[in-house]
Amino acid sequence: MTMSRLAVVLLTLLLSVGSVGAGDTDGILQQKDELNKLKKEVKQSQRRLDSLQRAQQKVQKQIAEQEQKVASDRKLIRRLNRKLKTLEAVTKEADSLARYRQMLLDRMQRRYLGNIRQLYRATRAPTHLTYEDPNAELEMHREVVYLKALADFESGNVSEISELRSEAEKRLQELRGEHKRVNRLRKQREVRVALEEGHKKKRERTLERLRRRARDEADRIVTLEKAAEEMANIIARLEEQRSRRHADRQTSFFAALKGQLRAPCRGRVIENYGEHVDPVTHLKSFSPGIILQGRKGQKVYAVASGTVAYAGNLRGYGNFVIIDHDGVYYTTYAGLKRILVQQDQHIQARTAVGISGSDGKVRFELRRGRETLDPVEWISIESL
Repeated sequence: MTMSRLAVVLLTLLLSVGSVGAGDTDGILQQKDELNKLKKEVKQSQRRLDSLQRAQQKVQKQIAEQEQKVASDRKLIRRLNRKLKTLEAVTKEADSLARYRQMLLDRMQRRYLGNIRQLYRATRAPTHLTYEDPNAELEMHREVVYLKALADFESGNVSEISELRSEAEKRLQELRGEHKRVNRLRKQREVRVALEEGHKKKRERTLERLRRRARDEADRIVTLEKAAEEMANIIARLEEQRSRRHADRQTSFFAALKGQLRAPCRGRVIENYGEHVDPVTHLKSFSPGIILQGRKGQKVYAVASGTVAYAGNLRGYGNFVIIDHDGVYYTTYAGLKRILVQQDQHIQARTAVGISGSDGKVRFELRRGRETLDPVEWISIESL
């Protein structure tokens, strides 16, 4: 129940007392009915609190699931980082091995080509030459055989080293491909972690809002329960006040002021009169008045002359004032830091009834008997 809603209950009690004579059983039953409505508000607040607590549990579960996902992904990222370091070291070794084998291959190819050139020159010697020394011819033959064998040997070495170099190069390419794959997977996980962290922070903000609202609702329940105890004293006070009033009411002067009333303070309307739907719980509520956002510490004025029917502080709702204008129309002013009038005081229009609080918000309501009215229809727009 908002502060203005509590003012509704007080006004209803005021009107119900004024509409019956002392000792009238129906009047007392009407007062009890209003108190039952207050108790009903307590139950509705309890339902809203239960709904908020269920919403908290749902969001907490979602946060826990996201924390598990983030922890799992972070663990995988750490493993991938270790694997990348290992792959980098192994790739470096494989690259060194491939370079070394390429160097050996180049060296052996040069040696092989040199042997081939020597063999070619030896085999291209003129065949018509005769050797004076038979041993010289035999030595030449042996050299050719040796060079051919050496060329064959070097050819085998070149083939073997070439194969080993190809294997090293293939291994190097495989390691580089594996490094790219692991690095890509790590980046994907890091992006996923960042997204999950963003969702988690968003839900944590939602959870904090739900907790604040739940605390406010719990405080409201306690306040309403205590307010019910104070209602009996308020009823007795209003009943005594009403019993002294003349039974015949004059024609209402206040009705002629519709559309001409000056606003109780300068500001803009941040909450309108009528039904509202809570964006989180989707529960409907009814605002019997408006909330004006003005400057903090500014004076709040009575919109018309009348008698202060109630001026005081109700635990949990702060200071607020009820003004009886003519026994038919009533206005309330809530959210006051300080009250400047006293109960039963007769005041004129534009009399300062209080000072606005630190948030600058003033809750204003207008009623005709039991009927709530939209204050915007009665206030002059130029005065806002």
